[in-house]
This record gives sequence, C-alpha cells and structure tokens, in this order.
Amino acid sequence: MNIKVIAKTTFEDALRKKILNIFLIVTLALIAFSVSFSFLTMREEITIIKSFGLGIIAISGMFMAVILGVYLIPTEVENRTIFTLLAKPVHRYEFLLGKFLGAIMAIIANLFLMSLAFFIMATWRNHWVPEWQLWKGILMIFFQLLLLTGVAIFFSTFLTPVVNFFLTTAVYIIGSLSEVTMSMANKDTLNPVVKAFYWVIHYLIPNFANFFTQNPLIHPNVVIRSELQYYAQNILYAIVYTSVLMIIAILVFDRKDM
Repeated sequence: MNIKVIAKTTFEDALRKKILNIFLIVTLALIAFSVSFSFLTMREEITIIKSFGLGIIAISGMFMAVILGVYLIPTEVENRTIFTLLAKPVHRYEFLLGKFLGAIMAIIANLFLMSLAFFIMATWRNHWVPEWQLWKGILMIFFQLLLLTGVAIFFSTFLTPVVNFFLTTAVYIIGSLSEVTMSMANKDTLNPVVKAFYWVIHYLIPNFANFFTQNPLIHPNVVIRSELQYYAQNILYAIVYTSVLMIIAILVFDRKDM
C-alpha cells in the first residue's frame, strides 16, 4: 500500500514538472513538423517520417527518464519530505520502489502521448494505412527508458544530481555504442589490458543499442532473425538488469546515513 501511494504521488508530481511538459510539447511539435517532408516522393516521405519520429521519441524519452531519475531522491532530501515519510511506518525500500514506479508511470504517460501523435501522423501520410509495426519500436523504446531510469535512480542514491546527470548520460551513450566496444575488445592489435578494459565496459555497461529497432522497422528488406526471440530476449534483459540495479540501489539506500 505504501509503495502504491508513493508511486501515485510521484506520478502526479512528475506530470506537473514544467521541464517534462516542455519536452512533450517540443516533441509533439517536431512530429507535426514532419509534414514539411511532403516535397519528397511518398516512399521517401514515409521512410523519413518513421525514422524522424522514432528518433525524436527516443531522444526526448531519454532526457525525460534521466531528469526524472536524477532528481527523484535528492529533491525529497533537499525538501526534507523524505524524513517525514520515513518517520512513518514506511520502509526505505518502499520509498525507493514507489519513486521508481511513479517515474515509470510518468514516462509511460508521456511516451504514449508522443507515440500516439507519431502513429496518427505516420498513418495519415501513408493514406490512412496503419503502420502497426511502429509499435514494436515504441515498445523497445519503453524498455530502454525503463533500464535508463533504473540507472539514474541507482546513481541518485549516492551521487549529486549534476554528477548523476552527466554520468547517466555517459552510460547511455557508451551503452549505445556496444558494437564499437565489442569490436575494440576483439581487436588483436590492441594491448591485452586495453582489450580487457573494453571487454569489461561492453559487458558491465547496459547495452542500450539492443533496443534500437529503427532500421528493420523502416526498411522492409532488413529482417530480424527469430523476431519473437529477439524482442523477448531484450525485454527480459531490460527487466533483469533493472531489477538488479534496483536491488543494489535499495541496499545502498538502506545503509545511507540520513
């Protein structure tokens, strides 16, 4: 019950954040801007609209997840509301999980609004033929944001918001370059120590590149082998990795002196 109440309060507070509303409005405006591609051929226009829309939603969602995750815990400490909550029969793990779930609920709400506008726009420009495949890409974006929120909240238990913002963003960028880190780890010309460093980076940092499905969704000639397995593995990866991060975050937060 405590987790549910905290999640609901966090969700409502998140929806009132001006910065998130600004990101939402700008994203919707950019999606609407895709109408300006009408000077292209129909095939080129649809391809660019799908690529542009998915990319904008992913970037906007990334900033929303980072901003929410970075400030959830420090804001409560700064405003001293956390002490009031923890003075009641509320366990620290309930507080942390409630904050996490509330943030995810806010991300789902914003992601749905952006995705719905994008889907309607893409369907309209495709002469009202629905592009149902696009929801697969949006689903992957959600699980990418789920994992990213877990990273941000994990760091928020022991880092300041500014440091957390840059570190979480760096983790996202490095995790999006997993093919590069794997290539460097397998490069025979590199020093073994350097190769080991890239190997650790590749397997320790969350692999956000796994969730980029724009290419096969936009270009029908690109086929994902065993599509069901691909999506199931990535969804399971996001859930397990996020769960591990939250368990460690709870352990760190439980031992934090406040």
